[in-house]
Amino acid sequence: MSLFRISLPVMLGFLCLFSAAQAAPANDELIGTWYSEKKEQGETMKWLTRRMQDQGYASLFLVCNGENFSWVRKEIGVWQIEADKLVETATSIEDMNGKKQAQEITTYTNLALNDDSLSYDKINSDKSFSFQRVADGFQISCQKQ
Repeated sequence: MSLFRISLPVMLGFLCLFSAAQAAPANDELIGTWYSEKKEQGETMKWLTRRMQDQGYASLFLVCNGENFSWVRKEIGVWQIEADKLVETATSIEDMNGKKQAQEITTYTNLALNDDSLSYDKINSDKSFSFQRVADGFQISCQKQ
């Protein structure tokens, strides 16, 4: 009987730790500005996303060929955590072809937050993303800094 009394609290403690480690980040933990950079096929791709407390977001995506832009995309929309997934709905998209109103939904899974590093996978895709938290006001360009 005493073994049961000792084992049950220990098991419950491990279960709590395990479930906490596996849980997706809470909404508040994703608020802020996030930056990612990846080199692929001779180009550098840069992402800057700001998630706000009101569930709005603004995102800038650059593809740089050296110090020149080869593609630019700006997005404005809303975001939410839904069943351990990050769901972003772009309501306005502007790229080198112009600006358009949108209702483009993108869902990400396997969210992991470790200190100021955030990673996730685009659902139904082989694309993975890793971001670092940066100061609000952080700026990106193709120019060397």
